Amino acid sequence: MQSSVLNSNDQFSKHEFDLLASSKSRFVSVKLAEISDATRLYEFIGDYLNLQENVISLIEDLILRNKKGVFLFEKNGVVLGFYALQMLNEHGLEALLSGNFDGSYPVEKFLTQDGQSSSALYVWSYIAPGLAANGVRYVSRFLQRAEYRNVNFYARPVTAEGLQVTLDFGFVPVESSTDGLYCYTRLINRSLSHQQAA
Repeated sequence: MQSSVLNSNDQFSKHEFDLLASSKSRFVSVKLAEISDATRLYEFIGDYLNLQENVISLIEDLILRNKKGVFLFEKNGVVLGFYALQMLNEHGLEALLSGNFDGSYPVEKFLTQDGQSSSALYVWSYIAPGLAANGVRYVSRFLQRAEYRNVNFYARPVTAEGLQVTLDFGFVPVESSTDGLYCYTRLINRSLSHQQAA
C-alpha cells in the first residue's frame, strides 16, 4: 500500500523518530486498531486514495495478523489518521533485503506471531494530515517498549512527500535487492555500535 501523508504545524523537520517519544500529543488520541475498526479505517483511507472494495479485506488481514501494528489517530471518535507497520520475523527481514518481499500485502509467514520477537519493523502505510501527525509521537513512544526498542525500521516510500518524511525521520538508503529501501537504525543500536567500535 505504501501511501503517506504526514504534516503538521511544525512539519516534523529533521526529527529522530525515537526522540518523538519524549513529546506529548495533545491533539489526538491514539489506539491500536481492532478488527471492528476496519470499516472506519477503510472509509478514512478512501478519502485520500482511490480504493477497490477488496482493500477492506486487506485492512482486516493486517489488523488480525498484526495486532500491535496498526495505530488509529482519533478525535471525538472520528478517525483523523493512521500509522501501520508490519512486524517482521527473520524470514520477513530476509525476504525484504533479498527483494522477495511484497510490502503491499501482509504475508503471514513473514510476520511475528504472539510472543515472538520481531526482527524488523516495516512501515506499511500512514496518512496523518494536519494535527493528526502528532499521533506519530505516540507510535514512537509505543515502540520504546522492551520488545521493540532495538528493532530497526524499514520503509519504501513511493511518493516524493513520503520520501521527504522518511528522510526527515532519520531513515537512510540501504543497500539491498529491494529498490528504494530505507532503514532507520534505532538510537540504542547506534549507541551499541559506537561502543563496540571504541
